[in-house]
Amino acid sequence: MKSYQFILIILLGLSLYNCDKEDDIIVDEVPYKRVHMYDTNSSNKVIKFISQYYYTYDHFLITDPDSSDYLYNFSSKNELLEITPPEQDEEHLWKGIEFLKELLLDFYSTDFIKSHFPYSIILVDEMADPVFGLPANCYTGRYFCCVTIQDMDNMSPEEKAFYSAELHEAIWFQIGLYEENFLDLPDGFFTISFEYYNYNNLFALWPREQHYKIGIARNKLEQWEATWLPTKGEDVGTWIRFLIETPDDEILEIINTYEAMRTKYEILVKALERVGIDYKKLRYTK
Repeated sequence: MKSYQFILIILLGLSLYNCDKEDDIIVDEVPYKRVHMYDTNSSNKVIKFISQYYYTYDHFLITDPDSSDYLYNFSSKNELLEITPPEQDEEHLWKGIEFLKELLLDFYSTDFIKSHFPYSIILVDEMADPVFGLPANCYTGRYFCCVTIQDMDNMSPEEKAFYSAELHEAIWFQIGLYEENFLDLPDGFFTISFEYYNYNNLFALWPREQHYKIGIARNKLEQWEATWLPTKGEDVGTWIRFLIETPDDEILEIINTYEAMRTKYEILVKALERVGIDYKKLRYTK
């Protein structure tokens, strides 16, 4: 029996020796599929802009998406996300880029976009919300944000303002979910609403005032009062949209009426000021 054990020990030692002597596995770095076409001097203004975007922010602005750009979200699979890629016409795509600049990009500094924007922004003509299957303006995954541009020529200033606020909310959703330390919000911001986070009941209709009592900000143009409450990570994005959409006199009235709203307002505004963000300057006013 001892001889068998001795033989097994020798074999185990040899196998470990061989493993230790294996050559290192070397994987060549594969450049992103679009980088080869980037040219900051291109005569095509779309290619020139997306090239500048990449080299300035180290992120991607994708105007010709395919499923590989959003289907696998690094750690998860977005099987239910359905998009229609934009028409591959230079003028249409350029209008889409100008639309994105007008509603979102021009509000933030280079450093902010580089540090806090998603890995890629994807322009699409149409998109279906993967949760309800309904048409959507934008959708964020862990590393990307899809933005629809098909109806951009038909939007009124009020509709653009609504869409702009929605895009800001999407960006701050990502910050709230994945960069908890960026604003360094004290626990007091979250404890007020903590027990209600992620409580969703479409049949429990709460008046707007009920949400304000527990410190939950509301979308100004929501047409229903269903209790679809944010998660802890989404709370900041919801608040940013509320501050952008709501006139200052209404904000003042709300925070003077509801203590929970006043407390969260004061905490959030101070935190935004520390990182150089004035929420009033995020408002679309054209």
